[in-house]
Amino acid sequence: MAENRSETRNSGYAKVIVDAMPGYLRNLTESGCKILTMSALKCTVNDTVPLQILPDETSGLGRITLTARLCWEKQEETGFLYGFSITAFSAPGNAAVYKKLVSLHNPFHARS
Repeated sequence: MAENRSETRNSGYAKVIVDAMPGYLRNLTESGCKILTMSALKCTVNDTVPLQILPDETSGLGRITLTARLCWEKQEETGFLYGFSITAFSAPGNAAVYKKLVSLHNPFHARS
């Protein structure tokens, strides 16, 4: 089937599981990320929660487990947007995998 888009579609960053609730990674930096969920999270600002990032299978990257602090929250028409700051990576090597994910999806990030 022919592609009828006027602009190329960018790959999604990843699916996430935040405190046992599914969501979507919308933006990421080395120190944190934004996550969109369809339902409100049970945590509140300054709570630290477990977070799993499930990168798109085309990235070739494995699951990343970490803990993150909720910095802010905002209700939008499409769901709930949250800003998280990473506090710790839960497994050896997860920090390196996360850094690769950041560099894949941020063209201005310095690649190392």
